[in-house]
Amino acid sequence: MLDQKRIEELIEISIEEAEKAIVRGDDPFGGVITDKEGNIIVRNGNRQNTEQNPSAHAEIVCIREACKKLQTNDLSGFISFCNAESCPMCASAMMMAGIRDFYFGTFMEDWYTPHVRMQTVADSMRSGIIVHGGILEEKTREVVDRGRGNL
Repeated sequence: MLDQKRIEELIEISIEEAEKAIVRGDDPFGGVITDKEGNIIVRNGNRQNTEQNPSAHAEIVCIREACKKLQTNDLSGFISFCNAESCPMCASAMMMAGIRDFYFGTFMEDWYTPHVRMQTVADSMRSGIIVHGGILEEKTREVVDRGRGNL
């Protein structure tokens, strides 16, 4: 089990990736996938605008990179860290890839459509999914709000 200090460090790294996304002109989201000891496998940010690809959310980019790097489509035993709560597409994709442990910063905006929370997606899966939200909430919310304002 990761300690709180390492969890916050990994959320900070997801924030760094969100900041890079903002600079590129993408949505303000970043992600990290680690092994169970907290060693980083991949880190990246949203690339929807720069790749003209509506599915290029940070989590999807990280899944693709991790699978390619590890030469597998099974990410069981790996952990996801994001600066914000994942949308239903990303949450489903990560869970389908085998990820069962999720940490994120700020919660999904109330206006987001479809407004389906990660916990709701997790509850619909047939295996144990653990969702930890609200880590560094204030800092992650500021990055998302600022990044949304830049678009």
